[in-house]
Amino acid sequence: MKRFIIILIVFCAAWINNAIAQSADDIVLFSRYYSGGTARSAGMSGAFGALGGDMSVLSSNPAGLAVYRSSEFTFTPALNFANTNTDIVDQAFNEKSAKFLINNIGYVYTKNFYNEKGLQSVNFGIAYNRLNNFNSKAYLRREAATSSMLDEFVFYANGYDKFIPKPMHPDDLNSFYAGLAYDMYAIDDDENGEYFSDYTDFGYGQPLYRSMSTQASVGEYALSLGLNFNNNLYFGATLGIQDVSYRDYFFHEEKPGFEYMRSFNFSDEYTINGVGLNFKTGVIWRPIQMLRLGAAIHTPTYLWLKPYLLTGMNVAWNTFPPTNDGKDPPSYLETESDPSERYRVTTPWRYSLSAATVLGNHGMLDIDVELVDYANSSILPKSDYDFENEDISTVLKTAVNVKGGAEVRLGPVYLRGGMAYYGNPYHKDQFDADIRKTLKSTLSYSAGIGFRNRDFYMDAAYIYMKHPKKINNLYLSYDDVDVWYEQATLQTTSSKVVLTFGFRF
Repeated sequence: MKRFIIILIVFCAAWINNAIAQSADDIVLFSRYYSGGTARSAGMSGAFGALGGDMSVLSSNPAGLAVYRSSEFTFTPALNFANTNTDIVDQAFNEKSAKFLINNIGYVYTKNFYNEKGLQSVNFGIAYNRLNNFNSKAYLRREAATSSMLDEFVFYANGYDKFIPKPMHPDDLNSFYAGLAYDMYAIDDDENGEYFSDYTDFGYGQPLYRSMSTQASVGEYALSLGLNFNNNLYFGATLGIQDVSYRDYFFHEEKPGFEYMRSFNFSDEYTINGVGLNFKTGVIWRPIQMLRLGAAIHTPTYLWLKPYLLTGMNVAWNTFPPTNDGKDPPSYLETESDPSERYRVTTPWRYSLSAATVLGNHGMLDIDVELVDYANSSILPKSDYDFENEDISTVLKTAVNVKGGAEVRLGPVYLRGGMAYYGNPYHKDQFDADIRKTLKSTLSYSAGIGFRNRDFYMDAAYIYMKHPKKINNLYLSYDDVDVWYEQATLQTTSSKVVLTFGFRF
């Protein structure tokens, strides 16, 4: 009984942290935006809130649409490169990946009135801007000295996570995890109903392989209107339609070489796809020629999300083990969730202030400050997600994002640079010491160059970003006095090359 109590206390603490993090991570995943849009904006780290005249502002401060003096079309392809270092115990692994993206495509129509005072122009814009993109791949190989993924299945099947541990009936096992392992005969139960694996008798030291990949993307289709009054007061509004997607996949393989089972592998694929709707409005005021001040408000994005989970297991047998029913076990099984399941999420309100100075034909500077109250998010309907919403309000907090960028003009050539700081959205005191080390702010650095003439321009930018470390739980381990996760630490850095082609007419 003492063993079970110690296991229960430690496991409950770990499980609560994981549950909290998962709910919070889902919110942060779809509401943390980085420098996107055109190469000009990306080269200045997205610091364009008070400047305008760029297609990216339709998704940040739509008042910048009213700064346009002519109609314009832009197209922005990009290449995203990711580099992930994986550390576990005393081993390190490295994996690289690359992905082609469409960062922006948009069109602005300008109607000029040439009035002496009052309304000078009306602008209509439609654009696609990529707001967030994350891709990574990682892998590891090792000899497992003291544990196996089968131990995790046995742990849950025997009910060690319960207040009163009791082996579960086979029909009640989680069909995506322990139930799948039981149906594959990777774990079994004895005459007392206790679950076990062959590692209990034959020991560990088996070769192990794990590969992991994550893909996440948030893109926005912006329908915008801009109004220019007296060439010093600009208003704008955007209806944003978001397209979000997420895929997390891992493949785990062990080769124990038992009498019956030679090897097994387990795969887990979790995806989320959905659409969202939001509204943005903003203003830019130019009190004097060289100074511009901007402000914008974004409503929460209402997201309709569709999750999907697929797990599969494959076992290679030397000879089939004897079974109670006399049938040979299967070699492969998989379980999938109901594809029709859906839920809703509301992301935080966003508020931004910006200031810029335009130094004639020599260049310009811009600083944007954004406030995002992540704790004010929720999963809907709230009555069905009371626990998750309480976690979100407890774990998440208000974060401040700061972007700064500059542009220097050398005739038809433009040089740009910028830096962005994205504040940590988590309350660190809600997590254990290992997790707290990963809850850091994110920095990105950018540089760009452009060439412009009257009717055509071309811009290029490079963005480098170091993402906070991530702890990946490989599988559960436990002994007579403790329970823990075998963990790997993942550090991902990304770089993006962006190229914009623009046409004025």
